[in-house]
Amino acid sequence: MTMTPRLITIAFSHYCEKARWALDRADIDYVEDAHLPLFSYLPLVRAGAKRTAPALVTDDGTVLVDSTDILRWCDAHGRAEPLFPPGDDEVVALKEEFDRHLGPATRRLGYFYLLKDKRATLDVLAKHGPRWERVLGKASRPLAAALLRRGLRIDPAGAERSRAVIDRTFSEIGERLRDGRKYLCGDRLTAADLTFAALAAPVLLPDQYSEYLPREELVPPAFREVADAYRATPAGEYGLRMYLER
Repeated sequence: MTMTPRLITIAFSHYCEKARWALDRADIDYVEDAHLPLFSYLPLVRAGAKRTAPALVTDDGTVLVDSTDILRWCDAHGRAEPLFPPGDDEVVALKEEFDRHLGPATRRLGYFYLLKDKRATLDVLAKHGPRWERVLGKASRPLAAALLRRGLRIDPAGAERSRAVIDRTFSEIGERLRDGRKYLCGDRLTAADLTFAALAAPVLLPDQYSEYLPREELVPPAFREVADAYRATPAGEYGLRMYLER
């Protein structure tokens, strides 16, 4: 009996957003098994995955444990044009750069602002995952915040390092777009475009990502100021356009 693919996620993780976007774009039916940070470990291990989300349990029981592997699986099984076109070396190089550097930087900077604000954090924790996880997540917020700060090195110095990485990446993308191109590689969306937009989401706060963010009125003012500055850049405008065209 064929199973419906199951995507195990931390709902508001931007790497999980990358996988979700690819599955939606490929018009592949799947169910999302969403969890809160820390609570995702057991479902992932039970599925035969690593301890990090996302993981996709495919229709034949294969377990994919990397967001890029999920994108390639979507290319092989979906109905959309491939995210990795033939001769995709440039696409792969950009995607790898975003995965290795941009993604960790936007995650750290987003957490840096949100974890300092109890109301914003609780609002995010209340939106996804089983009810028991949300109840325990709310009660254990101080411990979870401390573990995240320690594990991801979330502190003022780390935030500044992350700002530098994001600034450099946005500058490079802005320069790449100066010739008027709509996409980073070629004349249509590829894995490079999707990966940039998804991994930039924590600092662009696109409307289409709002269910994974605090409500507008709860976004800390300092974080909103940072996001507005990034949204106004050529790279930020491009990332927001990718979401509009999604």
